[in-house]
Order: sequence, then C-alpha cells, then structure tokens
Amino acid sequence: MKVSVNNFRELQNGDDSFSTDSPQKLWRIQKACHVLIVLLFLVGLLFPSACSQGRGVERFKALPRGTTLVGKTEAEVKQLIGEPYVVSMTTENKILWKYRPSWKIVPSPKDTLYVEFDNGKVSKVFQIK
Repeated sequence: MKVSVNNFRELQNGDDSFSTDSPQKLWRIQKACHVLIVLLFLVGLLFPSACSQGRGVERFKALPRGTTLVGKTEAEVKQLIGEPYVVSMTTENKILWKYRPSWKIVPSPKDTLYVEFDNGKVSKVFQIK
C-alpha cells in the first residue's frame, strides 16, 4: 500500500513531460496538427487522380473535327489518344478500351470514352453523357 501511495505522489508532482501549465495552448496545437493531417490526406487523394489519369478523353476531344477512330488499329489509337485506363473483353469477344476523364473522382460511367475493337480494328467509339 505504501508503494502505491508513493507512486501517486510522484504523479501529482507535475514534473513529467505530459503536464502543461496551459492546456488551451496544447489544444490549439493539437487542433492545428489534426487539420493539417486531414488537408494533406485530401490533397494526396485528389492530386494523383487529377494528374496521372484520363488524358485520353481530353486528347480525343482535342482531335480535329471530322477525325474518326473507326477502322484504326490499336497502335494508331494509342498514338492518337494514349494508353487506356482499363482494357476488358465484351461478351461478344471484342476488346473494349475505357478512357476515364482526369477530373473524375467518384466512379461512374458518365463522360467515360469507350473504344471497341473487332479483329484488331476499331468498330465503335462511344461516350455516355
């Protein structure tokens, strides 16, 4: 019993590193750190999605009027609008390339560019608005 009372007196001393004379100042520092961590996290989420992906949709829209992708090969499409975001296979065994807009954060098919290949040539290009 004497040992625990002595330890309690040491804790009340206030010379440890966890004590502070002004808890309000400590709270302001903690709040600022929390806000900074949240802001850095949000910037980390938004920056890669805005810069690294989705250049294909913008490059497709920037093509001269009257330019068509229908009939072009995979290499020609890559040269014109870049690498696709997703490559998949349809139920009819056709290859489907998807290009996602750069500003897209929440996944949805809106404004996604789809390029469908049949026997190595583009057969269909469409976008869901």
